[in-house]
Amino acid sequence: MKTVLIVAPHFPPSAMPPSQRVRLLVTHFRDLGWNPVVITVDHYYREEASDPWMVELAGNKFDLVITKCLDQRKTRKFKIGDIGLRMMPYLYSTIKKTAKEYKADFVLYPVPAWYTMIVAPFIKRKTGIPYGIDFIDPWARKTVKPGFKARMSQYVAKALEGFVVKRSSLIIAVSQGILNDLIERYPVIADKNMAALPYGVELGDYRAVRASGTETPKATKLVRYIGALSESMEPVADALLQALVLANKQEPLKVEFIGTSYAGSGLAQPRIRQLIEKAKAEDFITEIPDRVTYRRALELTMEADILLIIGDLTPYYAASKLMGMIASGRPFFAFLQKDSFPAAFLRELNYPYVVEYTAVEGNMPADRTDAAREKFLQMVKELPDFEPVPEDHPAFQQQTARGMTQKFVESIQKSIHDQTTLR
Repeated sequence: MKTVLIVAPHFPPSAMPPSQRVRLLVTHFRDLGWNPVVITVDHYYREEASDPWMVELAGNKFDLVITKCLDQRKTRKFKIGDIGLRMMPYLYSTIKKTAKEYKADFVLYPVPAWYTMIVAPFIKRKTGIPYGIDFIDPWARKTVKPGFKARMSQYVAKALEGFVVKRSSLIIAVSQGILNDLIERYPVIADKNMAALPYGVELGDYRAVRASGTETPKATKLVRYIGALSESMEPVADALLQALVLANKQEPLKVEFIGTSYAGSGLAQPRIRQLIEKAKAEDFITEIPDRVTYRRALELTMEADILLIIGDLTPYYAASKLMGMIASGRPFFAFLQKDSFPAAFLRELNYPYVVEYTAVEGNMPADRTDAAREKFLQMVKELPDFEPVPEDHPAFQQQTARGMTQKFVESIQKSIHDQTTLR
């Protein structure tokens, strides 16, 4: 059985999106002929909340190697919190030692945390083992947040990203848009082995928390968005808030935005509270920025009358929660960039409750607010007749956790074959 090393700073008991991605992979790698070895850090050195259920869901079909890490309680004094940076002093030696011990055939770097992939070319030079980058989020971006720290981070990203991707044997991303941006920046990589592999979903997660009993109709509909909101999502959220204010005049709503901050425990700050206040919607829309555990997120999902999926201003937005929404069987309303994968996938499924937009220079088209209001009200009226996407739908089956892992395996095997052929 071949071995793949996975360098995963975020891993259960973390419930962050990169941790979810890796958790889904290690659940199925061995069944597909690969032994996964995860290199991570003790949860003591992570700032996100611990989620014990994630450990249970991850199972034991992998080997775990714990590397050292600088303590954020000390490095925060110097404005350094990024876990990838804090792992750097120990990462190279840990990967090299583990690769030798397990006779690894491939090294996979899911990012973020982006700084971990800086060691990849050096590990390849030392060991000869090919590597792949899995871009869960892009590193270098076209727009930069204000502030010295953000500008410096992007300067480093643009200085080092090309060095890493040009020497990789495989580039995976959660959306084709991320791959297209990489090719635009580095045309030389156009012929590399690449694959756009969106987030998969484990159907058993939702079966474990499905609500029991019969739901009783109520006048006020409970609407929830569960997950982080990035800066690029805020203009979209603003337009949607305006639509919900208009919809609330016709159908009573209670709207909750939960877990909107990526920050760790005690560091979370509201992302859209000012937008809620601007819309004068405090009486029926609330924001709770603190993240919740994965099980609690699923429980909140199953309790809601309507769930929300919100896109951002970019075409590479991937919506890690999309497949989970479908797996839950709950009604959801999607407000998405027209060229994004989630929008295209929902079109393929003929899902009816989607409003698309095309942002121009960071601005939302004014007519999309009215379109969102009309479609949302249509959904509310049709809730009694809502029919979820069938679990056996062929397009959805390809996006399960096993389907996603199968595509990873095929991509890795092709990379190894190509490198062997070139020797």
